[in-house]
Amino acid sequence: MSTALKLFMAQLVDYAGLFPPAALDMPEAVAEYAGFQNQQEVWMLGRFIVPAGRLPELASAGEALMSPSRPWGVSALVGHREDAELSLAQLPAQCEAIKEFERGLKGRAAVEVLEIPIPAQLEPAGLSGFLSDFLDVLDHHCLDGRDVFWEIPPGASDETMAAFLATLSTAAVARSGAGKTVQRLGAKLRCGGVTAEAFPSVQRIALVVAHCRDLGLALKCTAGLHHPLRHQATEPAVMMHGFLNVFGAGLLAHAYGWNAEKLSEVISDTSPESFVFDADTFRWRGHSVEAGTLRQLRAQFLCGFGSCSFDEPRDDLQNLGLLSSS
Repeated sequence: MSTALKLFMAQLVDYAGLFPPAALDMPEAVAEYAGFQNQQEVWMLGRFIVPAGRLPELASAGEALMSPSRPWGVSALVGHREDAELSLAQLPAQCEAIKEFERGLKGRAAVEVLEIPIPAQLEPAGLSGFLSDFLDVLDHHCLDGRDVFWEIPPGASDETMAAFLATLSTAAVARSGAGKTVQRLGAKLRCGGVTAEAFPSVQRIALVVAHCRDLGLALKCTAGLHHPLRHQATEPAVMMHGFLNVFGAGLLAHAYGWNAEKLSEVISDTSPESFVFDADTFRWRGHSVEAGTLRQLRAQFLCGFGSCSFDEPRDDLQNLGLLSSS
């Protein structure tokens, strides 16, 4: 296996088995995630994604399977998807649930990432105050050293999306300069769902990738990316985005400074032959990113995606001849 592929895929796939279309119950999802720990491709596996309110369930179902020698990384969903006031009102209890979860498991699991939807009803002008209030609550509850990703409302216009990302960047710079405890503020992009309408256009993804590059924002994705390449799906009947396309575009955006129009070519590419992993280089149609740069960009800016399946990304990479079979 090439070094470049291992760097590209390292902990790229966060496990979201609790969510549609898999929608497993907690014991099933925990058993699946525990089973993945024993597979040779475990190096591709990221964190277990769970709503903060379900952390007690996760602790109960997973306690016997977790070990201090291999603690589970967890990404907790906090806040509220529609209403900013309700998001802030729910947050203290969610913070306490996170702390209680970690206290109870004593080093066997840690909430390393927080994922927060920007409420759909929030206007761009109100985002700065919302972010400040939200982060103050996190500080008050001592949830330090964790990455925080803010999900762009799927229905936001391109202009609103750009305004949200600019505000996130300003907040990230301000917190860094003030020595605040949140490790990293980044953006989260929803790339699909259970209906065709949930899939953003190629151009929308390219714009988000370009904006995040320009603003120095880390990017995390979720939904609809559990196959490597863009392809026609049947359920739903839509062109589904690929994780090689999206994260390959992210690498090339940083390495070459490409604009959204050029990045759209990468994101829309359906040819397996376009994506090549040599011993220490990722290439798309002859444009290359060396291993050292790949490692740095993955660590700083291109942070993985949530998938309700780990089998599908692994099996598809094997079928493409990029990953050796177990």
